[in-house]
Amino acid sequence: MSPEPHRPPEAPAGAPAPRPELDETPPLLGSWRNIYLLVVGTLAVLVALFWALTEAYS
Repeated sequence: MSPEPHRPPEAPAGAPAPRPELDETPPLLGSWRNIYLLVVGTLAVLVALFWALTEAYS
């Protein structure tokens, strides 16, 4: 056993560097789940709006 402290294995050459900022929460709405819900909700509202406009003017 060597007296050196344990170090994590080094990444192979050409491997991307670790990016800890990707583990942080998004600055808007607090979580990715909330952002996805906003996107899906917006899509549902737009589909309903366009359907209503189609029905009203057809």
